[in-house]
Amino acid sequence: MCDPSSAGLILAVVAVAAALAIAGCGGTEAKKASLTEQEVQRLSEAARPVAPDELIVSGERITCEDIMTISSGQEASNASFKTWLEEMAKVATLEQFMEVARPRLRQQLGANVSNIVLYKRAQRQLGDKIDDTLDKLVDKELRRFVIEHGGNNAEADEALRAMGMNRTTFKEHKKKQILAQYSVESKLSRNRPITHSELAATYERMKDQAFVQPGLIQFRLIDISAARVELADPNDSPVETARRLAEALVARIEAGEDFGKLAEEYSEYAEYYVGGSEGLWPARDPESLAPPYAVLVDWAKKMKEGDLAGPLDAPGHAFIMKLVQRRDKGYLPMAEVQEKVEANIEETRRIEAIARLDDEIVEQMALADTDGFVNGCLERLYYAVNSPAPAP
Repeated sequence: MCDPSSAGLILAVVAVAAALAIAGCGGTEAKKASLTEQEVQRLSEAARPVAPDELIVSGERITCEDIMTISSGQEASNASFKTWLEEMAKVATLEQFMEVARPRLRQQLGANVSNIVLYKRAQRQLGDKIDDTLDKLVDKELRRFVIEHGGNNAEADEALRAMGMNRTTFKEHKKKQILAQYSVESKLSRNRPITHSELAATYERMKDQAFVQPGLIQFRLIDISAARVELADPNDSPVETARRLAEALVARIEAGEDFGKLAEEYSEYAEYYVGGSEGLWPARDPESLAPPYAVLVDWAKKMKEGDLAGPLDAPGHAFIMKLVQRRDKGYLPMAEVQEKVEANIEETRRIEAIARLDDEIVEQMALADTDGFVNGCLERLYYAVNSPAPAP
């Protein structure tokens, strides 16, 4: 099946489309463009009979070679599926061979029919113009694969062997993926534009997972700790002494003294303080503030930026706070995330388009004589491998 989540393949599809546009279209292509895809397929198929080793699915001809030359991903060597079948045919009777090979070939057909159909459809649309571009793209995919394995060629080759591939079959596999994806993308390009209602509905669906904007709070703080305040009389209450000091500092700030300088001067009374910060705390999510500082969040909700509040009572503390900035928890606005929303809509459409194509192909497969095709392919291969020796 096509892999719509592969960013590399989607970029490759864009390159394919661009190369096609540069190449231009001749008279034959212009005539075909005036027909629907179904009409072109119908006219093409009418001109050619179905060969014994062919299966028509969704208007495309699939041959025994198409199925057998794909790696099944199950052999622990770099041999193709066809080579595996040939080796088995050499050591088995026809009945034994058919019993083992028939379910494997059916599985191979079912697993790859969608890609083969889409690949052939794209290949027919693009012709030979795109070969050089495809070769460059699959070379790039191979280099990417090697890089993913630490740039170690031997390790990459071993990984390919574990997948039942070698470098050649890997590149052919990627080429078919790119062209199959092109078939999907070319169909999507004719789709309707994204509407405002689609944007709004998709934004609502995505926002709780993708667009949550945490709240934010930043302030300057003078923190008078009752446990650290100096007492003129041992009988004085530390809490009351801390509050009286805070009241005196508020009066001085309101009279024009600098908040930051007072914060530096009275930092000795703070349990949490960054020297030289002039009382400025880093901006943070309000939910991250633990007691006793969590009380500042409720006070900040009543304040505007630049406002002063205090003394603010908390267990064992008297706070003086100057609000620098505050933002309620919410969601990123549509204007900031519209590209992501549109990308999600396009991805959803792509997945739906692939599902529709797969459904169409499955329906066509049900109408085709797949049993006859599978049996015919295997019998021809068996007799080709075990052809009688010429008479002396």
